[in-house]
Amino acid sequence: MKKLEEIYKSTQSDLEFSQQYVGSLIELLGSLDHKAIVRIIQTLDEARAAKRRIYFAGNGGSASTCGHFCNDLGAGAKRHGGGEFRVIDLTSNMAAVTALANDCGYENVFLGQIEGVIGPKDVLVVISASGNSPNLVKAVEYAKKQGTKIIGLLGFDGGKLQQLCDIPLVIKTPAGQYGPVEDIHLVMNHLISTYLCLKQAEDPNGRSLFRQNQGSPS
Repeated sequence: MKKLEEIYKSTQSDLEFSQQYVGSLIELLGSLDHKAIVRIIQTLDEARAAKRRIYFAGNGGSASTCGHFCNDLGAGAKRHGGGEFRVIDLTSNMAAVTALANDCGYENVFLGQIEGVIGPKDVLVVISASGNSPNLVKAVEYAKKQGTKIIGLLGFDGGKLQQLCDIPLVIKTPAGQYGPVEDIHLVMNHLISTYLCLKQAEDPNGRSLFRQNQGSPS
């Protein structure tokens, strides 16, 4: 993938830039590790079935993806009449985030929320383009000691978190290409949450009610 700055310099118009930006996203989508995506789906579904908590953490644009992911899993599953996903967005409690940042340092804003709370077989999903955010690294290191399963939606070269996560999904781009990485992370949110929510709409015989409503193939 070219850097966005290179794409901009090589294009002659906004139309060309638009086409090449989208082309770069298509290239990234084509290189996704679908086996890792399947493992993420299975891990989240197992946590739901076992009524385990699923925590999300990220900074900046990734924080908004955390909130979006929690909404899509939490509210989406209810709309489809299935079992609830016990999702907790560690980025959304601004009272806790600002108190911990002020009193304990920003590197502890996620660790401070999960200490003494997160447990074995819970899941922690960390979303980070660089994979090096100190507050995520500290939270992951603590959670791993508790037996928590760690999922990472990462970018660039995966950073420190790639080695710490049980299931890392790395959107490999040159360093600093935050936009495309965050774009694909949001696609992963929709792919994963859509599948899991539709799976909740299964009848007792295990056949998807959604698929039943699509009619028979001709």
